[in-house]
Amino acid sequence: MPIVARDASLLIVRGADALNFIDGLSTNLVKNLQSGSHVQTVFTDRNARIIDLCTCYHMDSFIVLIGHNQNREILLTHLNGRILTSDVQISDATENNDFFIEITEETKEYSKGITALRIAESEVLLVASKGTGPDADMNREQWNEWRIQEVRPDVGHEISNKCHPFSCGLEHLVHPEKGCYIGQEILVRMRSRGTIGRGLQRVENGSCKPNFVTTKGKSHCLAIVRINNRESQ
Repeated sequence: MPIVARDASLLIVRGADALNFIDGLSTNLVKNLQSGSHVQTVFTDRNARIIDLCTCYHMDSFIVLIGHNQNREILLTHLNGRILTSDVQISDATENNDFFIEITEETKEYSKGITALRIAESEVLLVASKGTGPDADMNREQWNEWRIQEVRPDVGHEISNKCHPFSCGLEHLVHPEKGCYIGQEILVRMRSRGTIGRGLQRVENGSCKPNFVTTKGKSHCLAIVRINNRESQ
């Protein structure tokens, strides 16, 4: 199955308050996460703009946050600035690991030393110690073509600090019954009033304004356009 290398980050969060701390800063329900389980969640600022999309993995004595390297420093600053009196310690293990996504719906065994986390129906996130991971056989162009076909957003394209989760295909990671996290009031108001505005769509090349295009492929592209009003864009 195709495997693409990822420029990801890995933060380790320790302490008695680790889960509650992450839960209070991100959009999905995290505080009830059990050991050995994982969930994806989005860290947002006070304006509900995205800081990073992370996979949160409970490893019993600590929590792993697998995010994206280009957002690592801003995420670290965001997290460290909000520890205050919480029993939380954060360390950075990014440089010790390599990261990949395998496109597969199959359930299978991976080599010892590889942590495999299913993050979507056809995507498995792989984390391996530096230099021990699988061979990547999917290049960036192929990855983008696959993403366009599947309407799968990616950091650096659709997912950015210019967007809120609803506009870039991450609405499923905003828990509808969760409160008390940074950006929550804005997202709840948008959802309840139906004022989300723009959404991620797969459209033919040339069918919308170029500045709305986030990933361009051979015949189609991903674009963040006005919902139900795409023709006017």
